[in-house]
Amino acid sequence: MILKRIFIAAAAFLLVTCFAAPAFAHSHLHGSNPADGDVVTEPLNEIVLEFDGQIEEGSFIDITTTEGQAVELQDTIIGEGTLTGTVAEPLANDEYQVNWSIISTDGHPMEGEFSFMVDAPAAEFDEEAANSSETDVNEDSTDSADQVAESGETANSAEEESSSSMTVILIVVLVVIVIAGIFFISKRKK
Repeated sequence: MILKRIFIAAAAFLLVTCFAAPAFAHSHLHGSNPADGDVVTEPLNEIVLEFDGQIEEGSFIDITTTEGQAVELQDTIIGEGTLTGTVAEPLANDEYQVNWSIISTDGHPMEGEFSFMVDAPAAEFDEEAANSSETDVNEDSTDSADQVAESGETANSAEEESSSSMTVILIVVLVVIVIAGIFFISKRKK
């Protein structure tokens, strides 16, 4: 009788633990560009936050200067595991505070903050510099798009790996429960 109670308690614990695991699927900040504490020495038009899981609509970024003045974002893009904020003009030399708030796929809100500094040299207004900066911006956009695509692929593979390992755990638990049930039923009949 005591063995039966222990078995039922263990089975209930395992089932609750296995089914509760998806509730712990919060998306945490994996990295950002610029990173916390970075000193950016080039014109900066976007801030990219990378998360270790998917994020939902309603996620946002707020950027403020040292004087507490809000920086207006031209666009906020929610990608696969990324949150990108773009500004119309490159950020001026100053220290910036980034506050972010996301909604994980499990519905839980997460938030955080980090800061960075922009210390870009003053731009020379000649035609050659303008042409080279346009080329740099195009290259930076391509690099940024590649980074976003790579992080999306990583997030997808991590999500698939997580769901497949959960399936394996669930199958093992069910097999153990069935074997233990058969054992108890056969022992009870004797």
